[in-house]
Amino acid sequence: MTEQVINEYLEILESVKEDNSIESYQFREHTPQLQNFNNGDEIIIDVNTDNSYILPSESFLRIDGQLRKNNANHGVYDVNDEISLINNAMMYLFNQISYSIEGREMERILCPGQISSMLGYLKYPDDFSTSSALESCWSKDTTNHASSSEFEASVVVPNTGVAAGALTPRKNAHYNQGFHIRKSFLMSANPRGSFQFLIPFSHMFGFAEYKKIIWGMKHSLKLTPNSNRNLLAIHKNAVADAGEVWIERVSWSIPYIKVEPVTKARLMEIVEKKINIPVSFCARTAESISVPANCTQFNWRLSTTGGVEKPRWIIIGFQTARNTTQEQNPAVFDHLSLTNAYVELNSERYPAFDLNINFNTNRYLKLYKSFNDFKQEYYGISSLVGGTQVNLPAFKSLFPIIVFDVRQQDEKIKSGVVDMQLTFFFEVGVPANTMAYSCVISDRVFKFAPDGKSISVKSM
Repeated sequence: MTEQVINEYLEILESVKEDNSIESYQFREHTPQLQNFNNGDEIIIDVNTDNSYILPSESFLRIDGQLRKNNANHGVYDVNDEISLINNAMMYLFNQISYSIEGREMERILCPGQISSMLGYLKYPDDFSTSSALESCWSKDTTNHASSSEFEASVVVPNTGVAAGALTPRKNAHYNQGFHIRKSFLMSANPRGSFQFLIPFSHMFGFAEYKKIIWGMKHSLKLTPNSNRNLLAIHKNAVADAGEVWIERVSWSIPYIKVEPVTKARLMEIVEKKINIPVSFCARTAESISVPANCTQFNWRLSTTGGVEKPRWIIIGFQTARNTTQEQNPAVFDHLSLTNAYVELNSERYPAFDLNINFNTNRYLKLYKSFNDFKQEYYGISSLVGGTQVNLPAFKSLFPIIVFDVRQQDEKIKSGVVDMQLTFFFEVGVPANTMAYSCVISDRVFKFAPDGKSISVKSM
């Protein structure tokens, strides 16, 4: 059967569509009541919207501060000092972050630095680090070193009379482009080290996938400072003085939307008629655990919840000795000579086959393929449109993040509480002071339940 169509170029009488449903779209900045950002107190920003419509998915966190010397004078650094904030440093300032509506917790993220870093390496396109990403303190590392010099000066050539530095410079193998970009930004300020960063809500919470307005409810953002933030958020070489991150201002900017009268009346009719509003998104649940030293097999049972929340992706990263001095970089990860890994959901194994990984012989492409496929499978972005920002060598040396796709599940798994058991095998014993970080992306469903005058949050 053939269906006749008309080319769009011939539709000369097609009507013009005009959207006037929104009269105003303005950001409002909200600040915490307590302003003691550097005393370790929890930062709580409450937003009482009353009769306003807001759009949390497009909100952002603003953090102002300064990277300065951690001494009595709190002096500024010289431009030649090799020190900077790490990639994604603002998230490493906190031990956990949470978002609530009407006192009901939508999401709580532990170790938000490592978790948002892993997700960032998975989802952001290849040109992100060299374009707008710096506004959120994102410029990924290209080596594991605190080195901003792309070239090294030539050395003295014996018996030639040629002075050091007179010949063509050599390429610096330790040069870190991301470190250089972040350092240059900080050192360009007056006073040096000053910064302001804007962190999108979508970088922190999966709830940002709910791209609808919300009316008349209380929203709370809680940020718990990390007591080791100066160790985690700063990367320097052995020569530079130890630094500290001094926070001057934290605020949450949210879009407020003014709706035109006819549309507003239709929206309020939903409240008056007590029509439940479905709310669904892919929530992020994070955990961390210390891996036993010298083990060659590691088993990890993750926490789970029942009901409608079912895991769809499980993302894992390992770090060894990256949280004790500022000469370490907690924004990159370690492969630990991994040879095999799988997850069991109620004894159903993913993947069903052994991975047979060998990083020494570059046999890790199954891991990389899962990493590289995530953006297309989760966000629907083809690699031909926007490739991953992590190439094959960088995956091995800096970002060996393990991705388990567990979306296709047996019906018996979907019907009850899921037991999640992770198993890892290593060619050599795991080094001491190794941490494992997990992010489980799961379906989460709530409903906004109007009572005729106000709205509450309830489980489905």
